[in-house]
This record gives sequence, structure tokens and C-alpha cells, in this order.
Amino acid sequence: MKKRVTYPSIFTKLFSLTYDLFLLASCWFLIGFISLFIYNFLSGEDNFANTIIGPLILLFTTLWYFSYFWSDGRRTLGMSTWSHEIIKLDGSYLTKRDAFYRLILNILFNVIGLGWMLFNKNRQTLTDKILKVQVIKRK
Repeated sequence: MKKRVTYPSIFTKLFSLTYDLFLLASCWFLIGFISLFIYNFLSGEDNFANTIIGPLILLFTTLWYFSYFWSDGRRTLGMSTWSHEIIKLDGSYLTKRDAFYRLILNILFNVIGLGWMLFNKNRQTLTDKILKVQVIKRK
């Protein structure tokens, strides 16, 4: 007997992303505060507004957050709340490299990828189609 799989709608994916963006913003503030404290302690200056440190903190925190939580069967807060799970088409979990590529492609093809999802029978985004990944609803 074949196991029936339920695919999340575009709305639950967007709600899941909204949850994740709030948590990601709090991670940005936390890591930024810690980095500013260390920077101030080491250099004696009280801000790094004119340095590359701020954007690098945002970039690396975002890359770490999604690469960590999308890999090895883990889920983000939004995915847990909306019962989403990311798997490869062969049923295995994503590696950190797969999760990294998925994030980069999602950033590049965000609107086009979601539009693609509206016409795909398995509700895959363009990124998921390219990487042979599927987001399913966990029961």
C-alpha cells in the first residue's frame, strides 16, 4: 500500500516563513549585540556602522539558521508549527550543502519559485524542483 503524502499550500508556506523571519530577526539582534560587545571590548569603538561587520553578521546568521535547520531532518520553528518537513524525492533528508543551495536558490528565485508552485501538482517551488526536494505535511 502506497503511503499518502499531503503537500502544504502556498499560504501555509508563507505563514511558516513569517514565523521564521521573526525568529531570524531575533537571532540577528542577539548575534549583533554579542558581536558589538566583543568589537567594543577589543577596539574601544562603540559601533561598527562603517565597517563590513554588520552585513556579514546578517549574512552568516541567515546562512547558518536555514542551513542548520533544513538539514538532517531538523525543522525551523515555522516548519514545526505548520507541520512541514523537507525531504529529498528519494525520502532522505537534506545535507547542509543541499540546505545551503536551497537557501541561495530561494533568494534568487523567490517570486518566480512561488509562482511555479501554483502550477505544480506536487506544490514544489522552482528551487525544490531544481534540487529534487519536496516539502510535505507531517501527520
